[in-house]
Amino acid sequence: MATTAGQKLLLVDGKTGQVTFEASWKAAPNATFGQSGDPHEPFVSLDLLLEPGKQQANGNGNGLHHHHHQVQLNLGPRTHGTQAAPANDERLVVSTPYGESVEATRTSVGSSEALQFLEDLLKAAQSTRRAQLAKLIIPSTAGYIARSDIVSLRLKDSEHVESVATFAAPRQYFAGGDVIVEGADECCGWLSHLLRRSAAGIILRDHDDTGVKINLQKASIALDAQLHDRLSFPWLTRSLHPRRTLAIIEAGRCHPRYGGTGPSVYGAAKALGIDIVAMDNVGHWMDDPEFRDWRMAFVPLALHDPPQEDFEDRIVATVRSCGIPIDGLLTLCESYMNPVARACQRLGFPTENPAPYLIATNKYETSVFEGHQAHLANSADEAVAIASSNDGGMPYPLIIKPCNGWSSEGVSLVHHKSEIRAAVDSIDISRHGTEFVMEPYCAGPEVDVNLVMLDGELLFFEVCDDMPKTAEDEDDFDDEEDGTTIDRHGHVSGARSDSSLNTFIEMCSVFPSSLPRREIEILRDSFHASLLRLGFRTGMFHLEGRIQNSTTEYAYDHQRGVVDLRIKSSPERDEAPQAWLIEINPRPPGMKGSLVIESTWGVDYWATTLLSALRDDERLRALSQPFASGPQYTCAMVFIPTEYDADRCEGIFDSDDIVAELFARRPDLARHVSRSGCLVHRGQKIPHPARDGYNSFLAWFNVFSRTSRTETLRLAAEIRKEVRYQFR
Repeated sequence: MATTAGQKLLLVDGKTGQVTFEASWKAAPNATFGQSGDPHEPFVSLDLLLEPGKQQANGNGNGLHHHHHQVQLNLGPRTHGTQAAPANDERLVVSTPYGESVEATRTSVGSSEALQFLEDLLKAAQSTRRAQLAKLIIPSTAGYIARSDIVSLRLKDSEHVESVATFAAPRQYFAGGDVIVEGADECCGWLSHLLRRSAAGIILRDHDDTGVKINLQKASIALDAQLHDRLSFPWLTRSLHPRRTLAIIEAGRCHPRYGGTGPSVYGAAKALGIDIVAMDNVGHWMDDPEFRDWRMAFVPLALHDPPQEDFEDRIVATVRSCGIPIDGLLTLCESYMNPVARACQRLGFPTENPAPYLIATNKYETSVFEGHQAHLANSADEAVAIASSNDGGMPYPLIIKPCNGWSSEGVSLVHHKSEIRAAVDSIDISRHGTEFVMEPYCAGPEVDVNLVMLDGELLFFEVCDDMPKTAEDEDDFDDEEDGTTIDRHGHVSGARSDSSLNTFIEMCSVFPSSLPRREIEILRDSFHASLLRLGFRTGMFHLEGRIQNSTTEYAYDHQRGVVDLRIKSSPERDEAPQAWLIEINPRPPGMKGSLVIESTWGVDYWATTLLSALRDDERLRALSQPFASGPQYTCAMVFIPTEYDADRCEGIFDSDDIVAELFARRPDLARHVSRSGCLVHRGQKIPHPARDGYNSFLAWFNVFSRTSRTETLRLAAEIRKEVRYQFR
């Protein structure tokens, strides 16, 4: 292989033509480099090392014009299309050992993203005066990239990565084969050749969180191991499916500005090369010019929840009359799923059987389907009569919840008949209807279980622990050390010690679960069987449940300062653990729950949902594969629920961005947050959970630790404690 040490990258002032910074570059094979024909190892990586000139590396001056080897280049006018570029633009130039100096352009290096990657790498060397190391990810097997940003997706939160640049276009074809390492005869030579062959470029971190310089050679070796773990699956597909168009019915209830999932849904569609037609009410935010790049078209469709009787007919008529060739329909609204599936059948689109949705989206029908002792009621009088009946009487505590519910609204834990009327009255019938279900309360650890299926086959499965809710704080939780019960005022649920919340709204979910392996297997086998028995075959499913007769319980550990699961010291009953299904959601988890899985396991639930709707089976199978070694860390999704004194406050949020404020004050905590968001803004009126029947969040944080689950829980508790906000 010919040496490249004499080749340089230059930053040139576009106005004066003077070189303001130079660095030599060289590309070298590493441990992953070589010929590969294995679709499960479809890439090689190449190290790209950039070293500043000696005077610059020593910090003597700010640029070449201060030194004896000052150069001035005359590269001619820059053009973009037919218009000349501004004369003072900074320009990136490749200099060869043969005295040639050629400007690098979007055309010469293959894409604007590749050009920006080179510029970022060079400017990092300029600002730090230190060597910079990057890696190029070069497909070595022939095929079409499953999603353009796959490298960026799978390297989220890698401790060795500063940034990832995606060079690939959606559905781009890569020829694979041996990577030519010399002799490329293009305007930028070998560098251009390598960039054109690459799907992505990675800039490695050159310092840690404390500012200490990182050994780049060791970081390169460590990152190679991560690349093998995270990218060794067939992310290049054999077939190029025709570009298809998916209509999404109900384009997103929550605006992205306030935490909506739009960036995840439509971002995944763009990376997959799926065109989106958004169908929603006139005036929906997706019709704004701001979101034109997110969709091919916006088509008005009147939506009502619950849907009107003619909804199916109107969907079919809208699709047939909109003038756009559509290949499939998708809705993420549970009450629309049955009529949308029926419309798909009439239009000849891929779909699941419509019948299972009627059970899965109704809490009473789900409970009966699972064989629970469930009762349907429409009034407090009816509920009291059921609870008092000799035939239908239920043991306490019991759960009362609306059949058509969401966000844990209207869900109550009832310990005595005297509490039934208040529980029923807490249901907002204008939003959830009058029907509610009464069923036994399972006191075992609560879990979220997510599954991806293809023709009944389980492609991916994971479980997270839902920490106890504020409604469960009244139950006794043993102290691990001395057997006493802990303070019931918020310590178990994680709420503040002065919290007035008494709901089942999520407080903290921890990924992955620490339940015993056998109990996780019970959940997997039982919930998978339930979906198949119900009639589902393909899709992404978010289930909520508990482990009845679990061998574990939540306890407070004074020494570690966290509440977590521990093995019971003395089981109350000698009964085998069983899975207890609470509800089925034929969609990804709500809020930002899918982002935790994306970074923890490497699987994007929005992508699997979009691909399921179009029955793009090859890509669905490929993109449902997690990291080879399992989750990269323990992550806790911390929710900050709405809470204020409704007797003293109107409910006007009177703070700025509480996430930004926390991070500015506690950067040590910010380093352990993968993603986060403030969901409200100053001056916004926020409904009260008890007064108005709305459960909502003010902010969320995905908190992680590579050290231990205990540290994750400690950090989560610290963040909840440190969040500051006020209402008026």
